[in-house]
Amino acid sequence: MPNQRATWRFRLLGRFSVETGGKPLEFRSRLNRTLLATLLAHPGEVVPADDLIDAIWQRRPKNAINSLHVLVKRLRAALGDADRIRAEPGGYRIEVAEGELDLVEFTTLTEAACHAPDEATERARLATALGLWADDLALSPLAEREREELEELRLTALSRRIELDLEAGQAAVAVPELRRLTQRYPLREQFWAQLMRALHQTGAQAEALAVYANARAVLAEELGVEPGAQLRELHAAALTAEDTRWEPVCQLPARIEDFVGRRATLARIGELLEPGETTRLLVVWGQPGVGKSTLAIQAAHRLRARYPDGQWFATLYDRHSGRASAHELLEQLLLASGLPAGQVPARTGARSAALRARLADKRVLLVLDDAAEAAQIAPALPGTGGCGVLITSRRSLLDLPGGRRLRIDPLRTASGIRMLNQMIGADRVEAEREHAEELVRLCGALPLALRIAGARLSLRPDAPLSTLVERLRGERTRLDELAVEGMEVRASLALTYGGLAAPAQVALRRTALLPRTGFQAWALGAVTDGSDGERLVEALTASALLEPCGNARYRTHDLVALFAQDVASEEDQTPSLRSLLDVLLARGEEVHREAARWTEELQPYQGTSRPEVDLPPLDCPPGAWAARERDLLLSVIDQACEAGWHADAARLADLVVPALHLGGGFEMLAAIRRRIAETARAAGDELVAWRADYGRAEASLAEDVSESERTFVACAKAFEELGATTELVFSLTGVAFCRLMRNEPDLATAERAVEIGESGPDLIARCMANRTLAQTLQQVDRTREAVWILKKTSKEAATLSVPSLSAGLLRELARAALRLGDVDTADAACADAAPLLTGNPHDEGWLLQLRSRVETAQGRYCEAATTARRSHDIFTDLGDRRAAASSLIWLADALWHGGDRRDAVALARQARDELREMGSTILAPQAERILAEAARSA
Repeated sequence: MPNQRATWRFRLLGRFSVETGGKPLEFRSRLNRTLLATLLAHPGEVVPADDLIDAIWQRRPKNAINSLHVLVKRLRAALGDADRIRAEPGGYRIEVAEGELDLVEFTTLTEAACHAPDEATERARLATALGLWADDLALSPLAEREREELEELRLTALSRRIELDLEAGQAAVAVPELRRLTQRYPLREQFWAQLMRALHQTGAQAEALAVYANARAVLAEELGVEPGAQLRELHAAALTAEDTRWEPVCQLPARIEDFVGRRATLARIGELLEPGETTRLLVVWGQPGVGKSTLAIQAAHRLRARYPDGQWFATLYDRHSGRASAHELLEQLLLASGLPAGQVPARTGARSAALRARLADKRVLLVLDDAAEAAQIAPALPGTGGCGVLITSRRSLLDLPGGRRLRIDPLRTASGIRMLNQMIGADRVEAEREHAEELVRLCGALPLALRIAGARLSLRPDAPLSTLVERLRGERTRLDELAVEGMEVRASLALTYGGLAAPAQVALRRTALLPRTGFQAWALGAVTDGSDGERLVEALTASALLEPCGNARYRTHDLVALFAQDVASEEDQTPSLRSLLDVLLARGEEVHREAARWTEELQPYQGTSRPEVDLPPLDCPPGAWAARERDLLLSVIDQACEAGWHADAARLADLVVPALHLGGGFEMLAAIRRRIAETARAAGDELVAWRADYGRAEASLAEDVSESERTFVACAKAFEELGATTELVFSLTGVAFCRLMRNEPDLATAERAVEIGESGPDLIARCMANRTLAQTLQQVDRTREAVWILKKTSKEAATLSVPSLSAGLLRELARAALRLGDVDTADAACADAAPLLTGNPHDEGWLLQLRSRVETAQGRYCEAATTARRSHDIFTDLGDRRAAASSLIWLADALWHGGDRRDAVALARQARDELREMGSTILAPQAERILAEAARSA
């Protein structure tokens, strides 16, 4: 398949299609189409994994992250371009070159139209942009929300182009198009208003009146409302054939040239501030530096025509003079209304009444920038309809009655890059594209931070971007770097922090103990002396210092997190960490009690006794809770090591890691075990250190058998010297298992593990050692001895409440039966093992793999292939590469016997090479057999 990027063409605007080399590329899979379309809808940006999962699957699959990873690999293969889709922290990003994606062209053209030197150029650019659209989005693989956003972009551009047509005297040409638009979008008042204006301009007053009647009927029937002020005034103009234009009085600051993005947000502001019978009140709020003021000014300029009696602007905070009071604000607005200074009332209440009187029945837009609280602006609100009030604030101002609220998020990566282009030049950005993207990420895509970075770069036009990027990489000094004269991220955050109540200030400081990927309210309560976490989350969210991230979880923006660390450094947070660790240890006990039903792990380290913690019931099974809180658990284990609590860190890891194994991510689990080992060894606690090393070897089995073997060998030697019998048995069993996986069966080590286990106190360790001995005996053609050991061990395992242990022994009996040619016994053993599955997907994957072998032996090749694929999918979702590759061997075997020899050879070669890379060669003979038979028959 071709992969030359210069020949690609992706179309999202209308019917979705992909072409390469001028030829269409078809995708049979709906999942591939949806994944590709969703990535293309955010070109050059990291799309969070959770957003992709929600867009692709109606019901979130188990182990969704791994399922997404597999789907991305398949899409890369379908595109034939491995570098097109890149994995990034938290999600994926698609690379799109210039001219490849119609959405990028559309956005570029509409952005250029906003900065056009004259209206004719603006209209031409909008027309070109709209010409990229074809058909409609009905058949698009995008999620409904994404389709609506694209459609809103098109309609916004279309409405503006028609507005320019009318201003250019093209009313007659616009009428047919507007008639079609009012039929297709009957609830969009702007099109009705433009149609009435067009008819009014052409002198067709009767038709304009008829259009008004139709619009009024539709709005009444569908929404139960009367037409808005604009339609009503056009109706009056049609009745009297009088011009309705007004001379505006404008106090708005100038629009900045480097404003980028936010088109959908601007459109939404326009909708919410459409003049009506009551005052339209909108609070645009968000974290410090997110660009609220710039956005409000941009929106206000676009709304000037709707508010012909004036557009007033008042700044409510100045870093030199401080906050403006309601009394001062009223004076400023009264003067803006034209009231002579000598007539401004002295008392606040009188000023408020005077302003309401001045604004009565007028259409004035008030822009009130950086409001701190509702009381500061409530006296200035108009009393009659027709006016609009656009407020920016760092808080949501929930106590402001009658207001709508719109939270503003940081820019997307692509918009951040465009902002840098505007500030320092596109050539300079493109020359260091990767560093530019990292710069946007390090600035948290926050406009204030980007503006500071751009200002610093503009001072040194010859300096590479990499120099500033390198300085920003250090988290301890990043806020220091994001400061220039008159602009400082830390000062902006400090202003919001200073406005918080004392409990909320404490809560923000304690977020430094919690993972940035997200946490639930209970965790914030745990680190704030048992406070009400829900109320604290509400307080911080209302001040835009926390942001919801789904599933009742919250996170801090990266720069807010750095600020929280700054202010937290002035206090001792050890007691708060200790409280959180105690809660997690108590929860870990619940997790381990559940996991003990399906895991055969080394029992948890006892550690030191801790006080009992009274915990509310969980809202989900303990294992699911552990998976949900994976980042929190690993973070607290790491912080406990940092605090010197290696024993408690080890116990928490032992309690929860078996459950976390089910979600994959073995590299991170191995890393946390290594951290515990290093801390314990530094403290002189060799037992805890070597137990952690054993856990690291267990986690590494999914990726590197040879590395696990080396670690198990070292652990066995250490545990023998320490006299730790149970740990020694587990380690020797691990050594024997690894050598078995490398097709170098070590019968002596396996027998030694059993011998020591027989005299030891741990029955699970004894059973595990016997199972590995039986596996080793099979590999050296002593299968009947293996069967005897497995049957004896099964009786012992039946006395334990560990169903997965019994299921594992039954699986080994089935394997032994297959070696002896007893297919019926193997089938029966699989059937006996099935009811013992207890929610452990690893057990299910291994049993399915074995069933595939049985079905192949029975001549049911099609069913065997299907079963092997299911096993492979489970292991792939878990991120267990070794197990997944072994399932491919048996899939190849089923396909070979079923006659699909080409695919069988390809899969056998792939599985052999992958297992060889991981140091696991036990199944190499099976793969080589298929390849040899294929060579002979070629």
